[in-house]
Order: sequence, then C-alpha cells, then structure tokens
Amino acid sequence: MVSKHDKLHLKKQLQYEVSYLYRRNNSRWKSAVVEMLRDLKKTTERAVFFGGTLRSLLISRLFKQRHGRPRDIDIVVSGNSVDEVKRLFGDRISRTTRFGGLQLCHENWLFDVWPLENTWAFKADHVKHPNFSDLPMTTFFNLEAIAMDVWNEPGYQRQIYSADDQFFDGILTRTIEINREENPFPELCVVRALVMAAELEFRLGPKLVSYVVKHGETLTPSDIEQVQISHYGHQRFHSHLMKDWISFLATEKSSDTEGTHRLPLAQQQRFWSYDR
Repeated sequence: MVSKHDKLHLKKQLQYEVSYLYRRNNSRWKSAVVEMLRDLKKTTERAVFFGGTLRSLLISRLFKQRHGRPRDIDIVVSGNSVDEVKRLFGDRISRTTRFGGLQLCHENWLFDVWPLENTWAFKADHVKHPNFSDLPMTTFFNLEAIAMDVWNEPGYQRQIYSADDQFFDGILTRTIEINREENPFPELCVVRALVMAAELEFRLGPKLVSYVVKHGETLTPSDIEQVQISHYGHQRFHSHLMKDWISFLATEKSSDTEGTHRLPLAQQQRFWSYDR
C-alpha cells in the first residue's frame, strides 16, 4: 500500500533534484542548462518542467543514488506563442516536434519547448483556458503525469502539479500504466512502453498490457526498428526481441487479464541504457 508519507517524501526529493540544476559548480553541463533557463525567464511569464525530465531526475536519485542528467528537457511555457518562441530563440531551433513544439539546442543540450495551449490533449479536447495543473491529465503514461514550476517564488518551494498522484504511485509500485489512452501515435506508445519497462525493470499495468498487445501485434520488426530510430535516434533494443516481448505479453494477458506483468529481460540483449 502506497502511503501519503511515501509520496510526500518523493515530492520533497524531486524538489531538491530540480533545485540542484540551478546550483552552479564545475559541471559544464549544468552551466548550459542554467544559461538556457535564464534566457527563457527573460521572455516567458511562467514555465514548468514536464514529464520524462522529472521522472529521469527522480529515478536516478532513487535507484542509482546519484543526481540525474536527463537526455533532454521538456518545458511548457505560458504567455508565449510558438511564433514568439521562434523569434526569441531562432538561432537555437533544431527542429519542430511531432506535436508542434520546438526543439532548441544549446551546447549539445536539447530542450523541447511548447506553449501550454498547444499541448495535444488540450487541443483535441478543445480546452480554451488550460492551466499547468491540468497537464498531468494529458499524458499517455502515468510516469509522465507530472509537472513542476521552473522558477519558484522567493521564499517558497517550486509548485508540483501531479493531479491524483499517479506519477508517484507508479514510481513507488514500480508499475507503468496508461494515464490517458487517446494518442495519435499508438505505435510510438507501444515502443516507448516496452523500452521504459525494460530499462527501468518496472511492471506493466493491465490496461497498458492490453494496449501493447492490441496495437503491437500488427507491428513488424522493421516497424519497431523505424519507430526507435525516429524517436531515439537509434535502436534501444533488437526489434525482434521487442516483437517477442509483445507475443509474451499476449500470452500472459490470456491467462491473467487483471494483473501486472514484467518483461522476460535478457541483459545482454540491451543496446543502450535508459535516460528518457
């Protein structure tokens, strides 16, 4: 049973890990992050870190006993349109993301930045006046249903937005589950679910198992390979191995439709360690 005390501890730990990003020391990579956030603050009313960035910071501390270094940083801004972000950071734009945001590059760091109202779920649901507190309800995975203020008010901790705390429940139970099923890229959700479960060695919840089986059984190894390359830039796991995982989950689901399931992992078949 997950207790309120356990979740409160995780929230305090996450606030500490985020504040660590702002502490200047001899780490060159941190200086680049601080510089980017400083420039963003000059032009943006409010902003939050979102999703996988926060998960990476917290999991690195909990399971590896060290400060995290995310592969990239997801930031949602309020008060700026995409065109305004383009104008302000035009020399740092590397590409437009699949959801219409912008990927900015600064000293080999990648920042995915988009306006709050451009969040796909808000547009799909025709939400006219979204708030940062609504963001956790927009993610496909429970382990991305989290946001936190980039800047804190003087004398106060950064505000955490976690809705019903699915994010912290998932961390504590080591379970990946669906938060919001509607998503325009089901094949990507399948691949990311498998990669995340394998790298974190977390279990998949019953809704996610059903989703992976439903949308994954029609994927070929070539499809899986292309999705990995498109999203990660390379293969994280052998595509045939991931296809075997889908078949394994289909068999497991047929005998237990309500339980959680762990992938049959073979460490030597891993390509790269998980950082997103």
